[in-house]
Amino acid sequence: MAKKKIQSQQLLSPENYIRQKARNLPIYECRINNNWQEIGTATVVIARIHINGNLTYGLYMVDLYCLGVRNTHYQFNTPVDNYEDLLDMLSENFEMQQVEYSLVHNIILAANEYAADLGFKPHKDFTSVSEYLLEEDTDDIELIEIECGKDGKPLFIQSEFIADVEAKRIISQLEKSVGKGKFDVIMRGDDDDDDDDDDDDDEMDFDDDSDDEFHFMEYEEKIGLFQDFIANGLDDIPDDEKKRLIALTDSIYFMDLCDEDEVNDLCERWEVELNMAIDDETYTAELLSQESGRIITEEEKLELDELELLMKDKPQKAEKQIKKLKQKWGNIPYLNYKELKLLELINAKGYKKKRNDYLVQFAEYPLFKLESYKQKLQDLVNTHDLEIIDFEDIFEGRSSITETEMFEFQMMKLLILIVRGKMNEIEAMYDMLDDFEFSEKFYMYLQTILVLTRISLLDKYLEIEEL
Repeated sequence: MAKKKIQSQQLLSPENYIRQKARNLPIYECRINNNWQEIGTATVVIARIHINGNLTYGLYMVDLYCLGVRNTHYQFNTPVDNYEDLLDMLSENFEMQQVEYSLVHNIILAANEYAADLGFKPHKDFTSVSEYLLEEDTDDIELIEIECGKDGKPLFIQSEFIADVEAKRIISQLEKSVGKGKFDVIMRGDDDDDDDDDDDDDEMDFDDDSDDEFHFMEYEEKIGLFQDFIANGLDDIPDDEKKRLIALTDSIYFMDLCDEDEVNDLCERWEVELNMAIDDETYTAELLSQESGRIITEEEKLELDELELLMKDKPQKAEKQIKKLKQKWGNIPYLNYKELKLLELINAKGYKKKRNDYLVQFAEYPLFKLESYKQKLQDLVNTHDLEIIDFEDIFEGRSSITETEMFEFQMMKLLILIVRGKMNEIEAMYDMLDDFEFSEKFYMYLQTILVLTRISLLDKYLEIEEL
């Protein structure tokens, strides 16, 4: 029995280990750039040590002036030498001083709280993973007052990593949250702290040295460049040119083709999706359709993790695992849904038959509600008859959902929007993606499909325009 338990524990992914066990590891040390108070940006490192001497650490780029945790990175069970290499790299730009944990804890939480009041969420990998390298925020942590903002109001500084289109959206959010004249902006290339509200209109100023090479291009010039990019397909485009293509597509959608008011209206209409709480746990009673409030044990989580791995690598063994879990939990919707997903991969005829049965048997289960939309897509005759999926209808009565459920919903919604083929709808979903608390795996999957969809949709639009 002990041997089986050890084997099961090895199935924990680095992300799940960090979520479930990282806080049990002793803190090795904490580092921060020595000039964080002067520049309003803290580069924080929190490292924890394993019994084998390796480290698991989190790196946090914290904007104290406006945005909170702007970026984050984590490394699991890595040798100390690799950690020292990271510190050496960071020290090329500023001195990384060692500090007490309570200081960095307060800095991160204060910055995120300030950002939340302004309408900004921390980086998606923070809420999904690297947050769990911090201690729980209890009275045991010394409370240290951390000043956020600059001179009593938010200050947005456009770093080299923030594109002009994103900067415009950040400024728009600040206007909504605190009002014009109540925040400051420093754009890339600005020499002073001029307030954005000194301008006579609502448009952003773009300095001549801006990295946005497409801003001053005429529409026809941008279209010609876009067509040159995709003339021979996307596969052979070098990575740096792919980035230019994506930036060019962003510019055409945002500045030339999409209706900003309609896009904003769609984002507001879909805001209920952003407001839905995401469970910290991968598996919940609601997901499994167990009795509400039932605690899923660590052993059960490991069994479900094993099922996920087997579905990817060993489908035949996954079938056996599903049967085993059904014996334990009964004929619950979640396991039948996983069975259906497995059949979709390995047995198309079996998939169609089971799907029809399960859609009737488990008609009120959210993941099968989503599956019913896939059937509608396959039976579709007229795209005008296809309505956008309704979030509240799928998750009626739920106060929180799992990340998996949110991903499956967004994936189905995206498929429907692709079939509808409306640029404003695709643009609205693209705009909202960064605000969801997705792990990197889910985020990159959705982002990749959205990027390719926008390019394809623009190509079709131009073909029709030329007719």
